[in-house]
Amino acid sequence: MLAWQLDMGVDEVLLDHPVPDVPPLRLEQLLAENDGTSASMAVTPAIRGAASQQDIIRSSLMLSGDAAPDTMSFDHQPVRANTGADLAAVSSITSLAELQAGLAGLDACPLKHTASNLCFADGNPGARLMIIGEAPGRDEDRMGVPFVGADGQLLDKMLMTIGVDRASAYLTNLLPWRPPGNRSPTDEETAMLLPWLFRHVQLAKPDIVLLLGGAAAKLILGSNDGIMKLRGQWHEIDFGDGVLRPALASLHPAYLLRSPAQKRLAFEDLLRLAKRLTANGKKGALGE
Repeated sequence: MLAWQLDMGVDEVLLDHPVPDVPPLRLEQLLAENDGTSASMAVTPAIRGAASQQDIIRSSLMLSGDAAPDTMSFDHQPVRANTGADLAAVSSITSLAELQAGLAGLDACPLKHTASNLCFADGNPGARLMIIGEAPGRDEDRMGVPFVGADGQLLDKMLMTIGVDRASAYLTNLLPWRPPGNRSPTDEETAMLLPWLFRHVQLAKPDIVLLLGGAAAKLILGSNDGIMKLRGQWHEIDFGDGVLRPALASLHPAYLLRSPAQKRLAFEDLLRLAKRLTANGKKGALGE
């Protein structure tokens, strides 16, 4: 149980200072609230007010025509169809530096207030290959750089097998902040951040996009299929600027560390990527 609590983030600080005027819920109050019984009225007015505020935020961020899901998971209906209108809010941003500054000031996103650092990008922003992962891990959150932990080291080794390094690729994540306890982001958080990711791709202008992990693949490809079905296939994706970019989904290095037997599938995907890079290489060398 202690190990489970550690995985859920019990060791992570969520606020700079304690909030003594909001007493925590007792277990029987929480259970009663979930059961819908009258005992749920024991919740303090301050907590009820906070819940009401969350409902307001949820309603204001809800995508038009879609009902908010009951679970916080990546396994939800893709929100990509609605990103066109959302991209209008960030379409005035004209540089990666401005985009990074805008994300740093995005106080409306709850993830910003629980993470240690913004993980914006790494590598060469002018590269022809852009790699999009899922979310920062513990090491990335501490250093503010994507793919610097054990999974990042594995990714570097994988890319080197096809002659690619961080000087010839541009790396970022679906989420710029690490969710507390590595939980899945809510649909509202994802819907808020996805337009920023699309603008990120537009400004970086890669020729090819590599999607690592089921979360990034599902959202960007607009599919509910698992990563095992999505991987290894090329898709033409419009990131909102009218340009169809080839995108390939593959297994996340963090998954490969847990399931090393699947490295064979990831290597097959890398070979497909290398072939596409070579075919497109007639336009110029990597990074040009």
